[in-house]
Amino acid sequence: MRVRLNTELLGGLFGMALAAIFYFNRGNVGFLSAVFPNTVLAILGVLSAVLILRGLIAGEPTTLSLEGTGSVLFGIAVMALWWIGIKYVGFVTTSVPLFAALALVMKRRAGPLAPRDYLIALAVALVVVGGFFWVFTEVLGIRPFRAPLL
Repeated sequence: MRVRLNTELLGGLFGMALAAIFYFNRGNVGFLSAVFPNTVLAILGVLSAVLILRGLIAGEPTTLSLEGTGSVLFGIAVMALWWIGIKYVGFVTTSVPLFAALALVMKRRAGPLAPRDYLIALAVALVVVGGFFWVFTEVLGIRPFRAPLL
């Protein structure tokens, strides 16, 4: 299936909506703590406004093919479940299976999976997740991703 869309206008509207969501959920932070997020939000807002103007003035519809979007939507659903799962189950217990599964999905595109591929994916996921957890807890001094169920 093919769809004609003004991608510049849609991208600008999406960026502006994202900036608005982040802007209204900033909370109360000090001036120095808010410098970087406010700068990023301002840049995102300006770029989104430029995309909206460009889409309205000179934007031409682009033909997009929607074939193969099922895997993209499945990936988005898995990432949303991971994000929700972190709150209830914790970062490590949700991230290790996620990263291992993503590695296996990417590897499967090259051909059938061998038992060795499962072990490598699990080892890489443990190293990556363990590394992130160590950096957050020991280097940055942040105790991230506490889960009430664990």
